[in-house]
Amino acid sequence: MKKFIYLILFVFVITMFAACSKNENSPTDSSSKVENGSTGKPSKTESPSPKTENQEKKHIIGVSIPAPSVKNNLLQEPDKKEILIYLPPSYYDTDKNYPVLYYLHGYGGAAYEVMSFKDIADRLMKESKIKDMIIIGVNGQNKLGGSFYVNSPVTGNWEDHVVKDVVQYVDSNYRTVKTAEGRGIAGFSMGGFGSIHLGFRYPEVFSAVYALGPGLIEDNSLKKAFADWDQIFLESYGAAFSPNTKKESPYADIPKFDNSPEDNKIIENWKNGYANLKAKIQNYLKKEKKLNAIRIEYGVDDAYVWIPEGCRAFSKLLKESKVEHELKSFQGGHDLDYGIIEKSILPFFSEHLENE
Repeated sequence: MKKFIYLILFVFVITMFAACSKNENSPTDSSSKVENGSTGKPSKTESPSPKTENQEKKHIIGVSIPAPSVKNNLLQEPDKKEILIYLPPSYYDTDKNYPVLYYLHGYGGAAYEVMSFKDIADRLMKESKIKDMIIIGVNGQNKLGGSFYVNSPVTGNWEDHVVKDVVQYVDSNYRTVKTAEGRGIAGFSMGGFGSIHLGFRYPEVFSAVYALGPGLIEDNSLKKAFADWDQIFLESYGAAFSPNTKKESPYADIPKFDNSPEDNKIIENWKNGYANLKAKIQNYLKKEKKLNAIRIEYGVDDAYVWIPEGCRAFSKLLKESKVEHELKSFQGGHDLDYGIIEKSILPFFSEHLENE
């Protein structure tokens, strides 16, 4: 009889323990949490379906998405890339579609830099100071440190990845305004160049462009910028803008400035990156559709002195071509400042992106 009683007690204890464990491990409201704790770095294994995301009502989602555009590369880059998705506080309370801001990080950064926007965006949206929007942190990092968001036979087609892979994924899985008028693109440093590069080339995809401390160089200042770059950056830049698949890794031609015909050709390739500003504008002017808004902003104390110079030169060329835009400066250096996010970036897109 005692053995029978002990058996019943044992089964009861095991049953209660299982119930408690199930309760402790059940999903909780993670609307203000980021995968992998407080680092802001998205999980590399999480790949939630839209149904799971809606059930858990997450407002920060790190996900690895298919990236077929970068599959053919010489660096053995994987064909999946992380993005970080910020959903506004009202996302699960309505059925409306939201405008989307795509953010491009700087060289050496990652998609989770967009976490810098979260608390500011939460507060401004809850206070109705800006319109609600989705913000996407796009990954532009590769094994060389940065893709520059351009197509290259060495690094892969990162331009196509942003414009096709990322935009299509976001539009297919979230309630977005699926027109250019509902999409904006912003970036810092390398990402600032990327926002101009992609915005000016694809005004049918993005309607508003914001560039903070962008990689812009006057044609005669390439050598000045070159002196600021270490070997790793030079190799990364060369692989993006002057790729040479016949060489060994990193498959990049780097100029020597020795005035030889071969070297001058390499220099011209390099100018097609951050320089050749006039050509960028001329190509944009051939587009049937035009951007609704352009803002370029730089820190007056930027240690890379060629960046403020390049921004001013680009603005001058835009004026000469009668392209409406804003050129702004702030007291600061080469960084993504919280005050800039609150007072400039988010209000800019709130004003210029359309709701459904």
